[in-house]
Amino acid sequence: MVRYLVLVTGLASVAYAFPAFNVPNSVNVDGDTCPVMDRSGLMCPVLCVRDFNNCPDLIQPSECPAGEQLCDDGACYDSCDDVENPCLCGMSASDFDVLYKACPSYSTSVTVKQYNPSTKQEQIEFACAQTWGLVSRNATFGSDTSVALWATNETATTMWNECPLAAEPKLSFTETVCLAFYGIIGAEVLLYLLWHAYKSIRERHAAQMRRVCSQLPKTQVSPSVASDKQYEKGVVQSGPSSIDVPMSDATVSASQLPAGSMLLRGYKNDIAGLFMYGLTLLSTAGWIALLMIIVLDYYGKVKGGVAYGLLANSNDSMSVFIFVWHLAAIWLIAMLACKRRLRNYFRIECSLPQARVVQVEERQEEVIMTEGRQNRLTQLVTKAYNAVVLKFGLNIVAESCATQHIGDNQFIEYRCTRYVFIEKAGSFECHAFVLGETHRSLLDCHNGLTSAEADARLTRVGENFIRVYVPSFPVGLLQELFSYTYLYQMMCLFVWFYFNYFKLALVQLCVILISAFIKVFIRLRSERRVKMLAERRNQCRVRRNGVWVDLDTADLVPGDVVAVEANMEVICDGCVLRGEVVVDESSLTGEAMPVRKLPLKNEAIAYDPQNSASKAYSVYAGTRVLQCTGSSYGSAPTSLDTMVPVDSAEPQTQILVLRTRTATDKGKLIQRILFPIRYSFVLDEQLRVSILALLAYGGVVFGLSIWLMGADRTSWYYGLFVVSQAFPPLLPAALVIGQSVAADRLRRQQIFCIDLPRINLCGKVRLMLFDKTGTLTHSGMQFYSVQEIANTTFGDAEQNIEKLSDQIQIGLASCHAATEIDQQLIGNPVDVEQFQATGWRIENNREGAHSLDTLIAPDHRTVHVVRRFEFEHARQSMSVAVQDAATRHVHVFVKGSFERIKKIARVDSVPADYDAVTAAWAKQGCYVLALAHRDLGEMDLGSVSRMPRAQLEAGCSLVSLLLFRNTLKEDTPQAIAELRGGDTRSVMVTGDTALTAAYIARECGMVDATARVVLGTIEDDALIWRDTATDKVVDDINAEICAVTAQDSQVSQVELAVTEAAFNWLIKSGQIRHLLLHIRIFARMTPQGKIMCVNLHMERAVTAMCGDGGNDTGALRAAHVGIALSEAEASIVSPFSSANPSIMSCVTLLREGRAGLATTLAAYKFLVNYAVVMALLLEVTQFYFSVIVPEAVWIMVDGFTTSIMILSITQAQTAKKLAPSRPTGQLIGAHTLASIWGQAAINIAFLYGSIGLLFAQSWFRCNEFDSSNIDTSLWWLLGDNYEAEVISIVCLFQFINAAGVYNFGYRYRRVWATNYLLVLMYSAFLAVVSAIALADPNRFGCVFRINCGNTQTVRDLGYSASTVHISEYNNPLGHNVMPRHFRWTLWAMCVVNAVVCLAYEKLVVLGPVGRRVKAWWAAKHGDSKIQFKL
Repeated sequence: MVRYLVLVTGLASVAYAFPAFNVPNSVNVDGDTCPVMDRSGLMCPVLCVRDFNNCPDLIQPSECPAGEQLCDDGACYDSCDDVENPCLCGMSASDFDVLYKACPSYSTSVTVKQYNPSTKQEQIEFACAQTWGLVSRNATFGSDTSVALWATNETATTMWNECPLAAEPKLSFTETVCLAFYGIIGAEVLLYLLWHAYKSIRERHAAQMRRVCSQLPKTQVSPSVASDKQYEKGVVQSGPSSIDVPMSDATVSASQLPAGSMLLRGYKNDIAGLFMYGLTLLSTAGWIALLMIIVLDYYGKVKGGVAYGLLANSNDSMSVFIFVWHLAAIWLIAMLACKRRLRNYFRIECSLPQARVVQVEERQEEVIMTEGRQNRLTQLVTKAYNAVVLKFGLNIVAESCATQHIGDNQFIEYRCTRYVFIEKAGSFECHAFVLGETHRSLLDCHNGLTSAEADARLTRVGENFIRVYVPSFPVGLLQELFSYTYLYQMMCLFVWFYFNYFKLALVQLCVILISAFIKVFIRLRSERRVKMLAERRNQCRVRRNGVWVDLDTADLVPGDVVAVEANMEVICDGCVLRGEVVVDESSLTGEAMPVRKLPLKNEAIAYDPQNSASKAYSVYAGTRVLQCTGSSYGSAPTSLDTMVPVDSAEPQTQILVLRTRTATDKGKLIQRILFPIRYSFVLDEQLRVSILALLAYGGVVFGLSIWLMGADRTSWYYGLFVVSQAFPPLLPAALVIGQSVAADRLRRQQIFCIDLPRINLCGKVRLMLFDKTGTLTHSGMQFYSVQEIANTTFGDAEQNIEKLSDQIQIGLASCHAATEIDQQLIGNPVDVEQFQATGWRIENNREGAHSLDTLIAPDHRTVHVVRRFEFEHARQSMSVAVQDAATRHVHVFVKGSFERIKKIARVDSVPADYDAVTAAWAKQGCYVLALAHRDLGEMDLGSVSRMPRAQLEAGCSLVSLLLFRNTLKEDTPQAIAELRGGDTRSVMVTGDTALTAAYIARECGMVDATARVVLGTIEDDALIWRDTATDKVVDDINAEICAVTAQDSQVSQVELAVTEAAFNWLIKSGQIRHLLLHIRIFARMTPQGKIMCVNLHMERAVTAMCGDGGNDTGALRAAHVGIALSEAEASIVSPFSSANPSIMSCVTLLREGRAGLATTLAAYKFLVNYAVVMALLLEVTQFYFSVIVPEAVWIMVDGFTTSIMILSITQAQTAKKLAPSRPTGQLIGAHTLASIWGQAAINIAFLYGSIGLLFAQSWFRCNEFDSSNIDTSLWWLLGDNYEAEVISIVCLFQFINAAGVYNFGYRYRRVWATNYLLVLMYSAFLAVVSAIALADPNRFGCVFRINCGNTQTVRDLGYSASTVHISEYNNPLGHNVMPRHFRWTLWAMCVVNAVVCLAYEKLVVLGPVGRRVKAWWAAKHGDSKIQFKL
């Protein structure tokens, strides 16, 4: 192979380079030796003469105007004093024997006959001598021209002005600037070594000072340990005791920490360390500045306006740049890797009490969500990656927190939580105040706190205000740019700027900065929204020192008593001490229905704010008070009024602050948003493999470029160009742009997303779990009828309430938790519907000292509610004690699920056919409740108030069934059908009865109309399966499943349903995973049961959960994809929330998720195709021919086509219906690789086919590009040839067509033509390239230096010359205009290339061929995905 030597701008020497496997211009198409060609467009050198009369006539000086004189350079001036004589070549006139003068320059070019590059200068001089008449026209090259060569002792009449080349300045590397560089680097190294030694000595005992502590406080106190007196004032509980690092284990590291723990390391400032830190920052800026200086020196902007004025010459400058570039890259990578720990490295580690800064280290949690088997390469890379992460602690997050002091208390703020130093433990700990575990103990705190107590608590827990730091735009931009992605881009740009690619570098810089600006703008806008959500404060009335004062809510602490007012936003978690409160909790739970909160009872009832039974007494931060009512319960022992006198100045509605700041439910949610757990999708896992593959690919083509370009300095630059295109800088952005577009589309459809990476996960959902009430069905229940029970016999169902017995009418009117505020009923929808059906009303002016409510019937009968026990999920019932004003009898009514009431009712009151009747109603879709009654007769109401709930409810008799209907939403069946058609299994997880759920499932199409539903229940502590239609026991459920599976039908003929009791039994017995995907209905599920159900499904496939945000909040958060049907746009219940209460939102979410995932893969494939086309085809091919495509082509591709086409691809419209499959999420899966490498193979074949076609042309052969025949110092003109022209046209077509190829995907996106932006851009770019390829020489084509040439040459070819100024063509022909027939042939090949690529993608990758291959592979090797019935 002939070695290449390519020099950059400013290198005056000529380089010789030839293609490795053929000699240019050796033979023509017939195999005959090429004739020696003429070379036109050559300029004559200056002729020096002893006297101007010796100048030939064509270059005789013109007569000077009056007042001017002819000077030695052949031009006229007013004075010749400062005119330089070019014939002196910068020397003094005394150095010459004879003084020569310069004839005027000859402005017309000459043509050299039979041009030979080896004698180029001699031939030019001979041609000029012939033109000027110094040599006979018949003379041949080699004869005497009588013109002497330049010399100081020359005495001939004429002499060529060939000045001798000045000795090139050399860099000895001992210059002052070099010595200064050595000194600075050496001094820095010495200082760093000294600092490290000094730091090691000072920190020799530091490991023993570190502490491990828990992030979370301990918030439970055993009642046996804490007395009521302790509860009254609050017991301080710190987090689990900090773990002292044992002396024998002083080397404990953050990587060894258990989950939920963190390592604390104290640091104090040091003057020497501060100096070293400043030096480090200065050094970082210095490396960047040094690179900039070298680049500016290249352009002559550093010293005297002379190129290489600082670094002497091109070769030395290139060597220095390469050396500095590598050192700067290593330094900056190290700075990025250590940026969180860098400042503390230049501090001295010390004990925590002495620390000015505490470094908190903890393991970063990561949830990996994959589907199916991972290929071996991914497994290998993931294993190696995890090993590296553990080895170097890359999964450890370190954050520095400045220590602060209040009095003698030292604390830090970490992730919005205060940690106070506890001297006894020797560590920082977070704190919580447990005020009590029972209603009575909490009521004992009604007097509030003293100022001293409040201040002490405020010191421990911090102010009740979550500060969210949102940086300014400049700071945010710096944070964005200080990352590995932008470092990679910056280092590439330095190379481009240095190598005179400044135009392209400027375009790329603009693209990068615009992309960064947009990302920062979006990020800061999102952070400001979180800031608005988190930073809430206002004024409130608080009892301090026994009096009511106005305070900022930021000053609230646990134990404070706060007065509640209407329209007030709750800023803490607390419980209601006095009065009743109606709150809007939609911003937290997504539940739009206002919720009624009741005051605590003066009883020893357990209170746990996380327990559903206690939520009726709890208010939560982030909710808004709609209404509040004062309590006038008199001396009833169920309220606070029994303990304090009623004072007209006393606020009638009060709450006790239990938790503040991040201890509240809202605070924890804010923390999750600010510091989220990292989710890793299969796409993220394979991105590592893809990046390694692209870098390896870049390394290969880098080596290939070095080999082809001659293994010199210049080849390093070209090789780095190839690497920058093998791994496109836009690739990371391309993987998220599809998510942003999908999020915007979802927003327009009233579906809001707070976690963009989950959008791609939506595209892989296979299991969709639904709550029933409010999700599949309407939220409200419609009252249907009441079926009385008398003498253990069912009566007829009665819809007319007035025909029912008096006691049942009283029960219906009183046994509920609805209340009336401003003439509006508030409460559970079922309770509201039940009360409205009675026609009774609630009297605002309550009567009786012990009455909670007074109820008045249409016939003016009056009933007083004495006791009310709210509905509890654990009991599945509620109860009331009422007094009939007419008879003075006290009646107890218990209402709840028919199963629960059957258990607590007297056995002799339960009809024999009770189960059959309730099952029949449930099968008809009725929501069935039972009502039990007990008459206590006349008794003291004080005694009633003191009776425990269990005693009151004991001995009740069944009196009726209450029947409600819960109708399906109109579009639920359509949504379920579309999900099934989209290969997504729908499952119901509900708190309702199994039979009602089965009826709804059949009605909505979740269960086929002909399918059998087999219900699993617990009977006598055993799991029994019964056919719901016949009530027959199914002995072997596994046999039923196997029989159905053998039918291989997508519609199951047997569906399983289980109650939560059966579900728990299956979990304990280990059978749940075997049966899970056969169970269609999970009934009677509690909130915790729903979470467990979701978690089990998540083990099998990507799982989505849809609910209304009420009791399914936990399940929504737990699922891979949770969507709350909530009207609150800023809902933080789940990653997605929909203002449209229809489950069609789920279909929309899946459609957009699939489209977004397909778009992400399309953008990825497009950029990988870019890497293949640009790095392998274009770069390597052009290097083989020692050509470089025109600069305008680079600018068009990298500056406009890439970014515009990426944006256009993401605008593909979403498919109108779900496809029966999901898009692949694997970047290196067979489907993706078949697309990428198939396209690459096709493009390679057509590119080299086009080059082969070019070499078959007679007009091309013997006019091939020969680098020895041109000026290689003009590298940006190395595209002035046919080879670069053909490569440019073909690669432009291939690159633009790739966007059209990857726009296919009609299964998940709409048809190709509906992406209007891409169609427009695709057509426009192809039209532009077609015009460039086909048109005769014109202004536009000449910008790209395609089908263009020198003005005179173009005229000689018979074309109209362009008037656009372009540099002279850098080839012997003076043009690269291809014949028209070849242009059309080449264009036709490009069109065929595009068609073949489109057909391959549509028919093979996405079409029938690909599907058959996939089916064959699955049949032979098995499908890695879990199969189940839809």
